[in-house]
Amino acid sequence: MTEKNVPKLRFSGFNETWVKSNLGNVSSDEMYGMNSAATDFDGFNKYIRITDISESSNKFVPSPLTSPDGNLDEKFKLKEGDIVFARTGASTGKTYIYDKNDGNLYFAGFLIKFNINKAYPKFVFYNTLKDEYKNWVSVMSVRSGQPGINSNEYKKLPLNIPSLDEQKKISDFLESIDSKINLLKKKYEYYQEFKKYLMQQIFAGKLRFDFDDEWKQYKLKDLLTVKSSSISINQLEDNTGEYPLYGASGFLKNIDFCEMETDYISIVKDGSGVGNLSYHEKNSSIVNTSQYLLPKKDFNIHFLYYQLQTLNLLKYVNGSSIPHIYFKDYCIEKVTVPSLPEQQKIGKLFVDTDKTIENIDNCIQVTQEFKKGLLQQMFV
Repeated sequence: MTEKNVPKLRFSGFNETWVKSNLGNVSSDEMYGMNSAATDFDGFNKYIRITDISESSNKFVPSPLTSPDGNLDEKFKLKEGDIVFARTGASTGKTYIYDKNDGNLYFAGFLIKFNINKAYPKFVFYNTLKDEYKNWVSVMSVRSGQPGINSNEYKKLPLNIPSLDEQKKISDFLESIDSKINLLKKKYEYYQEFKKYLMQQIFAGKLRFDFDDEWKQYKLKDLLTVKSSSISINQLEDNTGEYPLYGASGFLKNIDFCEMETDYISIVKDGSGVGNLSYHEKNSSIVNTSQYLLPKKDFNIHFLYYQLQTLNLLKYVNGSSIPHIYFKDYCIEKVTVPSLPEQQKIGKLFVDTDKTIENIDNCIQVTQEFKKGLLQQMFV
């Protein structure tokens, strides 16, 4: 038995050599989908197209949910053991394995269905999530025009197959990892919605800590001062150091100096992402397409950062080719603000909530990387 015949990571009790095969040998009933237009969901019959398959999870995530138009033929209705493969365009190679929880599901013409009847279907599906599969698709889909793979070519997809028991063992284990990822994603969405609810209730004065004094109305210019950045990213190509530099899309690089020695809020003032807000810690800088917003005395920076996110600052954007937003325009926006102690309490609540959301997101990323590693280690 050579190293190439067995995976690097294996469950105990299995020692058979994996057999070289291909998709055509473990499947039957390959078929192109129906050429029907999508119409409003009829309440029962669902339509799956390439765009309805999630890029990140390979699950059926329609937006919106639709039904196929016209008369429906049962041969286009997916059943257990069916895997569909995208056959054309930029999404060539994308796969979805039928889940009975998705209900009455008909597949569209740019998908090819294979019924896996001589292997464990989930095992074949997990093979399509590996880097080797993506490389195979990249090579096989090369065309003079739009990329694509037909059914006969998909049949040649190489597979290494262990015993059915080992296929199931591997698939069940990976499925448990998927379940954990899905739970984390639901938790992430819950906290996002919870944060949104808190912001709506707190900044509308409907939900308060143990304070009873009136909130006072101010204009933004009474709360904040603005400072421009003098940093052009084009002038820093060779500059490196320990101080973070941020742009409209986030972190850019570390440089050998910083403009701000206190925490600050930044707002994108020019170009793509205009009006977007972010919070940055001291000893960092932003490029000159953004501006620094700094709180005046007796105003809490965290409170102001989250309150600014509740405002519609985009109504102050002007410029047709390159959009701009100027403090002199939006500084007249009115907000109500509580006492400093209440600001601090509110600010801390949202900082803690964001930290929880960030931690959950990190767990998702770590678990996804763990799964990716397993895919490489548990398959030949």
